[in-house]
Amino acid sequence: MNTFNFEAETETCRDRRPNQKGKNVRKTMNKKQSATRKRGPSTEKLVVRQILVPMDFSGYARQALTCAVPLARALRAKVSLVHVVQPPTVSTWRGIPGGGHYLSMNMHRLVDVAKTHLDDLAAQLLPDELQGRTVVREGNPPYEVVAAAKAIKADLIVLSNTGRSGLKRVVLGSTAERIIRHAHCPVLTVRRQMNESAKRLLALQPPLYPKTLPWRRILVPLDFSLTSLRALKLAVPLARRSEARLLLLNVIEPNPYATGMEGAVLVLPEVTVARNAKKQLPQVARRFVPKSIPVTSLVGNGRAADVIVKTAEEKGADLIMLSTHGHTGLDRLLMGSTAEQVVRSAKCPVFVVRKPRGL
Repeated sequence: MNTFNFEAETETCRDRRPNQKGKNVRKTMNKKQSATRKRGPSTEKLVVRQILVPMDFSGYARQALTCAVPLARALRAKVSLVHVVQPPTVSTWRGIPGGGHYLSMNMHRLVDVAKTHLDDLAAQLLPDELQGRTVVREGNPPYEVVAAAKAIKADLIVLSNTGRSGLKRVVLGSTAERIIRHAHCPVLTVRRQMNESAKRLLALQPPLYPKTLPWRRILVPLDFSLTSLRALKLAVPLARRSEARLLLLNVIEPNPYATGMEGAVLVLPEVTVARNAKKQLPQVARRFVPKSIPVTSLVGNGRAADVIVKTAEEKGADLIMLSTHGHTGLDRLLMGSTAEQVVRSAKCPVFVVRKPRGL
């Protein structure tokens, strides 16, 4: 199995030249390494200035605000709302606020009514200091949401994945997955909720948003690739702000882990893979997670998406944070299809981190 060996990486930083000049280089490198160790683990900042929330005017779409608003408060970001108007020929026979049916109104009228209602929702549901823009676009919902995110330079899209009306399937399974697949920024999906805050949003009552981030146990699946490690780096500041425990999970899938060349296949026994994973997870924690954040290391066996969802339920995780593309380690653990399956099945919110450009 091709894994990310942290000890080997540290060793290659040292200059091994035998002369006196080489000794000085080694001393300099050792001083730098010592200073780095004193500063603690290196973490990546989670910079979010603009959050985009798709709205289809259903109560379940509004529930995405239960996560978007606390995040905006914690990260000092603005929350913008977007609604996509579809052509009347592909719209449903559902009325929208403002009177009239989709099929009896022209597009210009639809856009005007949608904009008015979206402005009203922003004023009613968002705290004044967090209000961003309200955007109404025409066309295909997932692609227009992605385009709107790029246009306003959104750092995060937060959407419900159980919306039922208005913007057809903007927050239903396959559409949410297309948004995740094409968005330039991370996407946070929120399942239908029945807590007090969510019920008030359903009834369009004055919302009661959590004053702090609502996550206490954050599950981070890792395959030891650079892409999955980026998800961990972004999970650290969230865990610090919410005083959450990090659950680091490595999944061993029932496929053979082959290495070799010229047609030769060397199968690595699963017991060996599991033993390596148990050794590496603590190394990951020591390198990337500050000591102030509690960490639990977990190793599971089975189909990646199923194990991730099951582990989240069994361990009481209230957020899953994963990457869309893993390159090495466990074969296809965090490839796009797995992330989409987790979004489709997980009962808790799922924070999907985009693959960085150039990797």
